[in-house]
Amino acid sequence: KALCTLPDGRIVAAQQGKLLATSFHPELTADDRFHRYFLHLASPNP
Repeated sequence: KALCTLPDGRIVAAQQGKLLATSFHPELTADDRFHRYFLHLASPNP
């Protein structure tokens, strides 16, 4: 499932089940949405 795309349609973040993949480093920004989403997926009762 595509989570994030560029205006030209290229997928830059995807999810399959509890697996996440990105073509960028979300830890290098002040935006913590990906980290919060990851913690949500990793929790016992997402």
